[in-house]
Amino acid sequence: MGKIVDHRNGSLGVYFRHNSTGVGNVSVSLVPPIKEVQFDLERQSVFNPKDSKTFNCRVDYEKTERTKKVMLCNYDPSKTCAQEQTQSHVTWMCSKPFQVICIYVSFYSTDYRLVQKVCPDYSYQNPADYPPT
Repeated sequence: MGKIVDHRNGSLGVYFRHNSTGVGNVSVSLVPPIKEVQFDLERQSVFNPKDSKTFNCRVDYEKTERTKKVMLCNYDPSKTCAQEQTQSHVTWMCSKPFQVICIYVSFYSTDYRLVQKVCPDYSYQNPADYPPT
């Protein structure tokens, strides 16, 4: 699950959470809203994500929290697997406000793939609506 908030002052807040078995890689990229979501299984990455420099932005704040627990494996309930939950928050500061901008959140591990395109939530009202970071 992901959420991006355009604060309309040149900053973007990005929130996402996922669960996975084992360890994987997370990638977050700024993209234009018309960009199609595609995933390259061989390279384990999103096709042609736009670099944040294209949008004159820089990462202002980044935080990742991970917790691990052992539970029954999805692929074989007779075995136990380590499950890691990751919560990340990234804020970009941009040189000028954007009306619409989206992000790709991609995650991959040995048994799980996620590619998600998330666009701004213009109904954002209160920081309490978001999980604590």
